[in-house]
Amino acid sequence: MEGKALPALSAVGLVLVLPLLIVLAMLLTSMGSIGQASECAPATSAGKAFGWPTDEHEPSEGWDDGDPKHTGLDFDVDKGSKVMAAEDGEVIDTAGDWIKIKHQDDAVQTWYQFFESKSVRVGDKVTRGQEIGKSGEGDEEDPGEDGEHLHFELRIRGGENGGGDLQPQDPTDELGEDTTESSGGCGCGGGPLVGGNNQEKAFNFFASNGFSKEQAAGIVGNMIHESSVEPARLQNTAPGVETSASAARGSELGWGIVQWTPAGKMINPSMEATNNDEAKVASLEWQLEFLLKQLNGEGPLPEGNAGDKLHAANGVEAAAVAFGQYFERFAGSEDLSNPRYTERKATAVEVMATFGDGATPGGGGCGAGNMDIVATAKNLAWDTPGHGKNKGDAKPEYQAAMPEYNGSTGTDEYSDCGVFVATVMRMSGADPDYPVRGTSIQEPYLRNSGKYDVYDNITTEQLKPGDILIGPGHTYLFVGEFNGYDAAAASLHGHVPEAGNTYNIGSEFAAARLKNPPTPKA
Repeated sequence: MEGKALPALSAVGLVLVLPLLIVLAMLLTSMGSIGQASECAPATSAGKAFGWPTDEHEPSEGWDDGDPKHTGLDFDVDKGSKVMAAEDGEVIDTAGDWIKIKHQDDAVQTWYQFFESKSVRVGDKVTRGQEIGKSGEGDEEDPGEDGEHLHFELRIRGGENGGGDLQPQDPTDELGEDTTESSGGCGCGGGPLVGGNNQEKAFNFFASNGFSKEQAAGIVGNMIHESSVEPARLQNTAPGVETSASAARGSELGWGIVQWTPAGKMINPSMEATNNDEAKVASLEWQLEFLLKQLNGEGPLPEGNAGDKLHAANGVEAAAVAFGQYFERFAGSEDLSNPRYTERKATAVEVMATFGDGATPGGGGCGAGNMDIVATAKNLAWDTPGHGKNKGDAKPEYQAAMPEYNGSTGTDEYSDCGVFVATVMRMSGADPDYPVRGTSIQEPYLRNSGKYDVYDNITTEQLKPGDILIGPGHTYLFVGEFNGYDAAAASLHGHVPEAGNTYNIGSEFAAARLKNPPTPKA
């Protein structure tokens, strides 16, 4: 394999000290697989439309449609507990006690209330399972809870065409387990500290916490020149030499992954916050979280201006310069012709090439491929009816594809109609953002995402191959001629994907058609 590796550098940002090809070989050995960073959603989003927003999976107060209402779920978690995005989306509000995230082009929103601290800002793109803050405390009107807890709501746009007001919906049946283990070749690690070494872990952390891949590469490119991304590295020491937090805290030199200078500037508040837990302060996870809070303008050493400049940077090299100029502020950083910028930009480009090339041809998720909805559906579905509901009853191609491009688990998931349609749309690359399951989630997406024309009064004769048919509790695909049939569908608890015929078009089922369908690949 030709190419450069990520260098191991001195703590003061000198030139490369190891042959690049040797270092690359070491990285490849330690990582096993690279290039599966933030482009994909975290691994396999299992069985439900949304993941749990906390590590506590039993609501202490459920949905109540009575009088008074309780329009969400309460989770009894201690103050400071992780709060996680329930699905991929964009942060649209962080005012007051709330964080609100829109999904599927604002057809759906999830709302989270009561925070001790927040790690996202408006405009940030988040992924399912990504930490968005630490839970806090607050009081609700009955029947809601008081004190330390998280309040969570699911809201879906009403109206005939999914363009109306947001209406609260009971999220109980929409929440389910996630996993960070890949179930196929396109599985992507999610959340902090996913990766084969510290460089990859740091890249994935920032790429899943509100920064673009290019911006994450700019940060890590600087880190490599500062510390080789070694949390216990003291300035002017060799790579691999660790200096404990207590030994470094009185030093005037830099320490840690970004060489906080003097070392005590970061160590002292961290030791106080952790009750003098030296191992934690010297851990990669703690230091990444500390740095993230700085860039978000939070914590004991806020660096919000540096965070803003970094968020505004377009491209890898611009991000490397922004982080060096506004956060690191190394000697001579005011001179943009300083050779250190040349080194850091080059290293950031290497970071991007090594860890950030997980983009797939369709863009925006796992499973882009031939861009042909009909060909993909026919490949995954039996061309005859009469098959069973279990995994072993499915066509071998679907048994392999569904976990990789959808990841749903649960009761009879291989016979779920929405899972089949989503798998086809994601695997083909025609719409990698298509919701993984749930007709109650998929229909608002089709009507409100802006990607589809939806025809409620269409006739069978007006259908085009590739149209998605959706009605109350069911969805399937019109594929044209298919061994004497014209549709492909699964049916929950009934049968795995197989050939069938269209029915009740224009009365029960509307047709959704991509406005800009991709050109199928040969």
